Amino acid sequence: MEVTNAQLLQLDYSPADGVIRNIQVKFDLLAENTNSKINTSFSSFNIDVNFNGTTLLQLRAETFTVARQSSVTLPYSGESRGRRLDPAGMQAMEEAVRSELVPIALSGKARTRWKKGIFLKVGFWTRLNCPLVFYYRTGVVAPIDHESCRSRSP
Repeated sequence: MEVTNAQLLQLDYSPADGVIRNIQVKFDLLAENTNSKINTSFSSFNIDVNFNGTTLLQLRAETFTVARQSSVTLPYSGESRGRRLDPAGMQAMEEAVRSELVPIALSGKARTRWKKGIFLKVGFWTRLNCPLVFYYRTGVVAPIDHESCRSRSP
């Protein structure tokens, strides 16, 4: 899995009470199967969108299959309203707005499975932990570190 694109569509934060009144994010996740012989299925696919330790959104995907030596791009978008930040989160958000750089982390996991032969099924958890930084005024993501925003299954 790899995050290939991201955008902060809206961020409405109220510093008076520490509430994120509205946040909207959009990102693309590439699920890739480099195996030349078998298809891979992805299940239990969960992605959390976090700010300073507070989960703002939880996104899920249905089970899907990626054909051998191919990839599937999953477009995600989500919106959250009324998330209250703790005091550390409030301070971090105020600093982010002041600096015009908003750090958002995507974290998640998926179960990958494939068959070897008739009876043997192999499965692994693949995990994603992707720190992103968005420009506050435009919502554009700073260049994505594709090494840290990529997960691999053995």
